Amino acid sequence: MKKATGLALALCVLLTAAGCNGDTESTTDSTSEASSQATPAATAESTSKTESTVQTAESTTTAKTSSEDPIDDDPAEKEVQILELNERTTFEYRWSEETAVSLVECECSSVILGGEDADRFPALAAVLTDAANAEENSLKDEYKMFSEAVDEMLGMGMELQAPLVSKFDAQVRRADNIVLSVLTDCRYDNGMNGGHRSFWGSNYDTQTGEALHLPDIVTDMDAFTQAVEDQLFGAVGEDVFYNDGIIKEYFEMYGADGTHWTIDYNGVTMYFDEGEIADIGIGGMNVTVTFAEHPELFNEKYMAVPDAYIVSLPMKYTFYTDLDGNGSCEELSVYDRYDEDNSYSATVDIYAADAAYSESFWAYTCKPYYVKAADGKHYLYLFTELETQMYLYVYDITGGIVSKVGEADVSPHYNDGIAAILTDPEYMRFDIFGNGAGGGVPDGNDIFAIGTDGIPAQG
Repeated sequence: MKKATGLALALCVLLTAAGCNGDTESTTDSTSEASSQATPAATAESTSKTESTVQTAESTTTAKTSSEDPIDDDPAEKEVQILELNERTTFEYRWSEETAVSLVECECSSVILGGEDADRFPALAAVLTDAANAEENSLKDEYKMFSEAVDEMLGMGMELQAPLVSKFDAQVRRADNIVLSVLTDCRYDNGMNGGHRSFWGSNYDTQTGEALHLPDIVTDMDAFTQAVEDQLFGAVGEDVFYNDGIIKEYFEMYGADGTHWTIDYNGVTMYFDEGEIADIGIGGMNVTVTFAEHPELFNEKYMAVPDAYIVSLPMKYTFYTDLDGNGSCEELSVYDRYDEDNSYSATVDIYAADAAYSESFWAYTCKPYYVKAADGKHYLYLFTELETQMYLYVYDITGGIVSKVGEADVSPHYNDGIAAILTDPEYMRFDIFGNGAGGGVPDGNDIFAIGTDGIPAQG
């Protein structure tokens, strides 16, 4: 089995520390979102990760409910409630004024509890704050290391072909009073190996803040392993894998404590890096073993899910969900590509079941979300970003048929490095644009709920 050892070791240290799981100038930017591009797998250099002290993360959102109820002994017997979350972002960039090119790009986003949920679940709030502090500290260390490497290369007269990149983009896969599951989309390029992309899951018991492992959720690991193997072999064929026992070998080595998985609203998803279990060139793989198709494999507690929710999607990877209500999952994926001559010209390709849709925008980043409404409809929310403003495009994907239903001049509420995370279609805090402020400055912010046509509506 081939592993990207450097990045793996670096992030393992980070997760352990968090208790879970020319003339140049340096600038810091807190308004852009991390972009994710698929790149070939290769060995990344090991980096030093250090801990930081626990700090209290300030919440900028208004609580959606008022509750002083104690923590439930058995939350599965109660109504499943969506968590209110915020995203803390940190950026460090280095730009060459002489050559007008980017030299270093380091970004990370971290999930923290917001509103009254930070008080309702103090143990989880502390764990997430700890992790966010460690990730920010790590980013600063990595930026320093990359800057020193750039100085050395420039001092030797070398021309930097591409910026040195380290980007950690936290994406919420499930957020309720039973489970919080966060997928970190990592892209790393030390300028020598073409770059590497990997996915890491952090899964927590919401009530206790403790890290969850696969045996906490899966009742039969052998049968679960077989289900993963069956789906992978059926999707791409057995001949692309290193050997016919590679999946079983993977779970024997990493199954209980591995971090390449998330617990979603539909089931458990496993993520495999390119070159990890199959030949280079096949690409990264992910597979979801669903509650609906394999209910016997899961602890009943974790199969209780809300009727409506929002999930952040990684670009160029498949998300599995039941779009037509027949009990089996269809594939949903979003791909972004950018004009080589104009990096502000983006095209997004949306694939839902057997349908395909393409649209172009003026944007330099695009961020997709899957939205499940309480009335059974399914939507894709696509935020495009240009300069300091984001714009929302809404697509109906119910039944696996993609149709654009409208647009909205809004973006997730942002204030001083903290942004609201979309988790609940009935409670979305957005910044509002388009009423005359201009310059990317919002006219205000408000709480929105999904409308009958999928477009967010105030009130």
